[in-house]
Amino acid sequence: MRSELLQRIQDLLQNDDLEAIRKDVRNSIQSFRALTQDEIRSQKEAWEKEEHELDETFVYKPAEEEEKFEELAKEFKARENAWKAKIAEEQRANLVLKQGLLQELRNTIQEEENIGKAFDSFNKVREKWDSIGDVPGNNYKEVHDEYHRLRDEFFYNINIYKQLQENDLQVNLKMKKELTEQAKKLSEIADIKEREKTARELQKQWLDVGPSPRETYKEMSDAFFDITRPVFDEVKAHYEKIREGFEENKVKKEGIINELRELLATDVEPNHKAWNKMTSSVIDMQKRWKEIGFAGKEHNENLWKQFRELADVFFEKKQVFYDKMKEEGKGAKKAKMALIEKAEALKDSTDWRETTQAMLQLQKDWKTAGTCSPSDEHRLWRKFHKAQDFFFNAKKSQFADRNKEEKANLKLKIALLKKVEGFKLTKNRADDLNKLKGFSEEWRAIGFVPRKNLDELASNFSKAMDTHYDALSAERSERSVANYSDRVERLAQSGGRDIKREQSILRDKINRLNARISSTEENMARFTGKGAQSIVDQAEKTIKGYRREIDEIKAKLKMLRAAATEK
Repeated sequence: MRSELLQRIQDLLQNDDLEAIRKDVRNSIQSFRALTQDEIRSQKEAWEKEEHELDETFVYKPAEEEEKFEELAKEFKARENAWKAKIAEEQRANLVLKQGLLQELRNTIQEEENIGKAFDSFNKVREKWDSIGDVPGNNYKEVHDEYHRLRDEFFYNINIYKQLQENDLQVNLKMKKELTEQAKKLSEIADIKEREKTARELQKQWLDVGPSPRETYKEMSDAFFDITRPVFDEVKAHYEKIREGFEENKVKKEGIINELRELLATDVEPNHKAWNKMTSSVIDMQKRWKEIGFAGKEHNENLWKQFRELADVFFEKKQVFYDKMKEEGKGAKKAKMALIEKAEALKDSTDWRETTQAMLQLQKDWKTAGTCSPSDEHRLWRKFHKAQDFFFNAKKSQFADRNKEEKANLKLKIALLKKVEGFKLTKNRADDLNKLKGFSEEWRAIGFVPRKNLDELASNFSKAMDTHYDALSAERSERSVANYSDRVERLAQSGGRDIKREQSILRDKINRLNARISSTEENMARFTGKGAQSIVDQAEKTIKGYRREIDEIKAKLKMLRAAATEK
């Protein structure tokens, strides 16, 4: 493509008429440079994908035609500058010529008394004026306004003009009146550009009409220009407002560019959902960009280039992610098929607690296994979900029967609680203690109740039992063991693992107490002499307390073994 552009530039530059080819050459040069920038960016992206030393920097490798292109561009620039200088020189020369004609016209008006010579001189000036080309833009209005003023003054100052051109003055008057009437209709033209164009045409016609009677000249001129001048003021205000809109559009487009740049700087979660969300954001930015108007010739193209390049970077990053995800999808498919096999192997298990944990772990593993292709993902998920549903539906059915049993147990424990609350102590302490222990054994024998009723029911039972034990002044250990039944029930409902953990804790506590007893007995042998007996007595009392606590723990362990066996 760049070779074709280079050849086109060479062919165009063969033409000596620079004005005829200037636009095409400039466009071809811009296209060539744009393609060169694309090549630089392409080489840099390829370089960045390769491994390099830390201090190594990217170096662009230009094509052979780029050197020739720069020579041609330099040649064109030199020719264009020379052409512009020539045009400028010609316009300055035209300005000198027209200024000379203005002076000739002034001299004719002020000095020539011969009517024929005056008109001859005037016509020669007019012919020369029309044959001379443009003058510099900043001098155009001043020079041409002076020419029209002197032209009108020539006709007014020549007496013969009044005698011979009276009819023309009246005709011109009529034409100016018609132009004034046409100017009054400018407000009816809705399109501002069309209104401006019409107003300029009317002004040109007005100036081309020539002089009208002196006595009405100023009045007519003021009336006409008072109508047309506001049109140009309105046009000026219109374009200023448009330029203000350009600035607003520029700010909006810069905001979208910054928004896209911040989005690119954001770390994207490596999943399809996150990339879809970001893609929607970029598409929304593109949509909003299209809704924003022009930002001015000097900014619009550059802003679009920045936005397009950032959008290209985003979609390139997205493509890299999906290429990587496609590759990783192969491994994810293999991993998920393995998880399906495990789920299908577990689905018939009746070890509800252990298998539930295993199934939940499989669900977690599924989430971290990665994503397959959409067709594989949906098919594998249905198969995995089917095995999971089979197990959990079976578990639900099993626990539905258990719930019926727990509700029946609830009724039994409520009845027993009322029985305990209504129990009256006798004067036989041993019989009363046995009766209370019987209540505890009966309570444990009933079995599980619904979890939502457990805490309140256990609390009420403990309170009722504590009331009776307090009345009997029961030993602390007896009460502790009796009250421990509530904890045993909660542990049993939680599962066998919690019971084992509790047993381990209690055995460890027995070991620590036995160690304390040995240490205390060893220390007792060291105390001799005066005052030693009181220390020994205190140590024996401490050992007795340790042994009582050990007996209490053993009773609790017995309760835990019974609960585990029942479970």
